[in-house]
Amino acid sequence: MIRMMRFALRGVGSGFLLAALAMAQGTGSISGRVVSEQGLLLQAKVTLTFASARGYPAPPRRVSTGADGSFSFSRLAAGSYALCAQVSAAGAAPANSPYVDTCVWGSGQAPIAVAAGQQVSGIVFTATKGAWLQVHVADPDGVLPPVPIGGPAQYEPQLQLILKGPDKLCRHARFVSTDATGRNYQIAVPLKTAISLNVASTVANVFDQNGNQLPQSNATGFQPAAPTELGPMAYTLHKK
Repeated sequence: MIRMMRFALRGVGSGFLLAALAMAQGTGSISGRVVSEQGLLLQAKVTLTFASARGYPAPPRRVSTGADGSFSFSRLAAGSYALCAQVSAAGAAPANSPYVDTCVWGSGQAPIAVAAGQQVSGIVFTATKGAWLQVHVADPDGVLPPVPIGGPAQYEPQLQLILKGPDKLCRHARFVSTDATGRNYQIAVPLKTAISLNVASTVANVFDQNGNQLPQSNATGFQPAAPTELGPMAYTLHKK
């Protein structure tokens, strides 16, 4: 049994090594800049992945842009690639109109085709602005555990704020702070996109801001066309 496990682990390691070598042995490249919708150059972390499955687990490659928003990926094998970007918090954006993390929500930009040895340059990756979804969860009964240093884990079972877009994939609102009554969460969401929020707890019943108890599979839908259309949301937990 131990011998079989060692063989299996060696096989998994070999798969990742082959994936890395397949990408590294190419001589193609992709370079460009990250800009705002207004054309401002932005600093960001840019991630490169294959646009579609290649039959093996290819790990993503990630680089930080220069001060001028420039990025470059080299030694690429021929194929179709997708980019996404996480704009630095220092990026110039109004407080109520943050840049959306396109590695979480998708960029909507077309894949980039690279032929064998091709140097693809001048790519303009446009970072889109969205809106802050801010959620306050009151905890008058003290059902939630104390917040650890650095904030609770993203997949904390006692409280989950799960968002889904049209693709039905799950995202989680990020813990921001605590106050005298509970916890505050937020996430930048895209505009003009149908999104649902489900607030779930394994230790408490969830009530909306009107005092109505929500079912475990509750889902609040919204589709803001502008940041001003998305106001704060409030929920209250009470012990089961």
